[in-house]
Amino acid sequence: MPIDLQSQSGVIWAYRFDEEGRPSLIPRETLPDLAPGEGFVWLHLDLVHTRAQSWIAEQALPDTAQEVFLSQETHQRLDHSAQLAWGVSHDLIRSIGEKSDTVGALRWIVADRFLLTGRREALHSIRMTAEALNRGEPAESPSALFEQIIEYIIDDLTDSVVRLIDETDSVEDQILLDRLHDGPQRVGAIRRIAVRQHRQLSGLHVLFRRFAETQSGRSAPDAVRATAARLLQRIDTLHHDVQSVQDRARLLQDEIAARSANRTNRQLYVLSILTALFLPATFITGLFGINVKGLPWVEADAGAFYVTLACVAAALLTLVLLRRRGVIGS
Repeated sequence: MPIDLQSQSGVIWAYRFDEEGRPSLIPRETLPDLAPGEGFVWLHLDLVHTRAQSWIAEQALPDTAQEVFLSQETHQRLDHSAQLAWGVSHDLIRSIGEKSDTVGALRWIVADRFLLTGRREALHSIRMTAEALNRGEPAESPSALFEQIIEYIIDDLTDSVVRLIDETDSVEDQILLDRLHDGPQRVGAIRRIAVRQHRQLSGLHVLFRRFAETQSGRSAPDAVRATAARLLQRIDTLHHDVQSVQDRARLLQDEIAARSANRTNRQLYVLSILTALFLPATFITGLFGINVKGLPWVEADAGAFYVTLACVAAALLTLVLLRRRGVIGS
């Protein structure tokens, strides 16, 4: 059973930053105040912990911010008042020792003197930020620290997009060389990943563009607006790259479908030619198979040879006629 005060309150960790932005861990026996005497604080909470939910409810935060922070909502969003901003962002869930491909929800509240973050699953960007602080990297303000967290989210997306582009290039090369046997499966996987990334980036794009460029964001804190403008530039570039991968994946699917249709047409063409060549021979063998009098070569010793010769001659005649009509290329 945890016995320190922060663990009992659902606080995963708490950092205090001095006036120059240098971080230091707050002792586990101390529950920090959201209004420190100097600098600012970052508290990261486990929202599964019932005491963490109670602690948030006791703070002097807007009701809307508390509702979003404690809700089960997973859609990305960003709201604000004149003093602070809050919202939900998507991040990769961190499994034991490494990040996974599953997306989780990061909840946050940014003010002048504090940054509150909360999660229900371990998240990759939060862990990366904590490791950077443990190395002594400074953060000038809560908005700068929040920007650093979002930067790690964007970095993860960038790495994933680069891997997706490399996979798309590999599939494209194999398709052009006509050596890809599992093309539909690989292109389908590319499209699924690209669609998921496009949705995540679209959510971030809409949120930060709202603050950076629209009328509704003008009443937001200036630091949040500046952060949104910087992040929007990276998101726009990455959003374009993901859209390019989606377009290429669609073209590759069309290319695979066209090549598959061409192979089918070639096979049907060969089958049709063989059917046409053997049709006269089939007719002759069927004709000589009827049990009536008057059939030629019935009594001849070389009758079977003559019938075979007639079948071959009919097939050759059919071949000549098909070549003259252009059905078979010369």
